Amino acid sequence: MLKTYIFDDANKKWIEEDKSLLYHDLCAILDEERNIIYLWNGPKSSQEKLKKGYSLLETLMSYYPTINFELSILKKKVPSHIQDRIDILLFKIQQEDKKKYYKFSRFTTLRLYLIFLSVSIILPVFSLLNLVSSLSWTKIDANFEIGAEAYNNWLLIPFILIIISLIFFSIMIIIGIIEVEYQVIIFSLLGVLVCSGLAIYLQQGIFLFLFQEGSSSSIYVIRQNDVIEFLIVVVLGIIVFEIPNMIKLIAFIKIYRKFVF
Repeated sequence: MLKTYIFDDANKKWIEEDKSLLYHDLCAILDEERNIIYLWNGPKSSQEKLKKGYSLLETLMSYYPTINFELSILKKKVPSHIQDRIDILLFKIQQEDKKKYYKFSRFTTLRLYLIFLSVSIILPVFSLLNLVSSLSWTKIDANFEIGAEAYNNWLLIPFILIIISLIFFSIMIIIGIIEVEYQVIIFSLLGVLVCSGLAIYLQQGIFLFLFQEGSSSSIYVIRQNDVIEFLIVVVLGIIVFEIPNMIKLIAFIKIYRKFVF
């Protein structure tokens, strides 16, 4: 038969406990069949508490005057029946830890968030790659030359991709609210704000640049420096929400990989 006692540091005495343990507890497990006292010092307990509890073990053993107990301080190797007892007593605190560690409580929202977050991170990258293709436009002195239709398509594709990301970030805010996951809400809100700004910026169309001499209704001539400045603004805008959401994605996969793969 096993009996468990917790050391009360404040009152300097051993108290019987058979329901739960905390990580900062010092616990004595009495194995009456084997006449052994196992001393377990929790991972958040101190060596000072261990010394105090050890020095007062005689008080505990006085409750069993007919038994001559052997003392065993538990370290790495723990007898299976003692480990089972410790696990049972730690169950409550471990469940609370899981609730703190696992923010998502539903498989549906967990998987939807992973999909939406992944897509919302990838699409702006494709948008940027499309915009960066402007550096390969025909160069005339310090200017770029591009046809009107190609120019419109150059802006339209990134605009559509950014709008999709905007929609997905909006959905992720709802998921964050459902799961009461504040980091999801904040990072997704950041994505919504920046994507909205980028969408408005890209929608300016022909008003994005001051066309240079030689431009016509079918051919646009744009200063190279203007295009580079435009790309820098877009890059900075995308970085603002891409980095925190990328970090969130990596952390999310590490925590929930066994539930989604």
